[in-house]
Amino acid sequence: MNTISGLRWPGRRKLLPRRGPRSRLALSVPGQPQGLRFTELLVVGVFALAYLLSISQPLFGIQINRTVLSHFPLTLLAPVLVLHFMGVWVNRKTPVWSEVLGGCWPLVLLGLYALVGSAVAKWALNVPDSFLTFGVYLLLLPLYAALTAGGDRVRAWAVVLVALSVVASCAALAGELVRVQERESLHEIEYLVATGFLVLFYVSRSVALKLLALALLIGAAVINYKLTGFIIAALAVLHIGLAAGWRRLPPAWRGPYRVAAVVAVLMVGAVLALLYTQFRNYLPSGNADVRLAQYEAVWRQFLESPVWGNAFLDGSGEGYREGMRLLYIPTHSDVLDILKHGGLIALGLFAWGYWKVFAIINGAVVATRADALLCAYFTGARFFQVTALITFAINPLLLKGPFLIVIWGNLGLALGLALACLRAERGSPPP
Repeated sequence: MNTISGLRWPGRRKLLPRRGPRSRLALSVPGQPQGLRFTELLVVGVFALAYLLSISQPLFGIQINRTVLSHFPLTLLAPVLVLHFMGVWVNRKTPVWSEVLGGCWPLVLLGLYALVGSAVAKWALNVPDSFLTFGVYLLLLPLYAALTAGGDRVRAWAVVLVALSVVASCAALAGELVRVQERESLHEIEYLVATGFLVLFYVSRSVALKLLALALLIGAAVINYKLTGFIIAALAVLHIGLAAGWRRLPPAWRGPYRVAAVVAVLMVGAVLALLYTQFRNYLPSGNADVRLAQYEAVWRQFLESPVWGNAFLDGSGEGYREGMRLLYIPTHSDVLDILKHGGLIALGLFAWGYWKVFAIINGAVVATRADALLCAYFTGARFFQVTALITFAINPLLLKGPFLIVIWGNLGLALGLALACLRAERGSPPP
């Protein structure tokens, strides 16, 4: 009743929304529930644990990856994924497997190749250190992508993953500051720390926050004092500067700007190389003697069987003699390990699959330029993929459980979200 004593109250005035959709993407993706489902939140929890274990050395000074806890996140993740996809099946929703596998099938084949060869090496040939871990974790990548490729919670996933990345970077840097007297605390996770601060830079609207994020990014590299960290920090600054120039140029100037950008990157690289040669005594050594000895051994083994390597039937380490001691340590390059153990077949699958994922994520960066949050997330995911490649190209990361979940998990989730955004931009209906 809205009448009293014959008087009629005016109807409630409908208020217009304070802010409309920021892009046509928001119009194209229907529904957009506010939060993640229960099983998706469980996956996020496992990711948070993997981040924690990955940054455990700077945060607590504990190398957890050397203990039995290394694969603890996987033991939690497996039943969560089973529960999630059972729920999808019960609700008669079909994940977009064709799109997902179309975006990463070379990496799936590489994972199967490593898994089969390493299983034979471990249980038939009694090889103690195989690439079984690498194969198992890599085969989870399409499952991560299937979690997010449906496209009904793109923004919720982006918010959660951005927050997780920024918090992990801040926690790692805080641990580094507490343990500043101990060098190399951020070793092997520079890409993770830099990505969080790069995303914070792009997601912030305040100039003060942008400057703070840039200062944290550069400060982390200086405090850590590692060559990999300096390279990644230089890439981040170059990315920020070149992207700012790209956005301000009219379309007619973008062709020449591409050429100028490539020249600028090459010049910066040349200057950094020159500075390294001139001031090498003041910079971290990078264990050059160990690396070069291992790389030479890997190259000799590759030449013995260049097509398929040893089919992942051999151990995952390299012998290195130091004085009277013979050390058996992982090769300081996961990319060279893929070449040595899987030959040109494995390296070709890796390069092709990695590029396909990069191209899809890069397409999502372009498609979401009108949406600040999504564009910042995909920009960070693209930067994460490139800098992770740089890091594990000169460090052994792809045999360690927490690192594998963080790397393949981030790329898989970003792949699924990118596929959803590109589908929405094309106007295709959701699955």
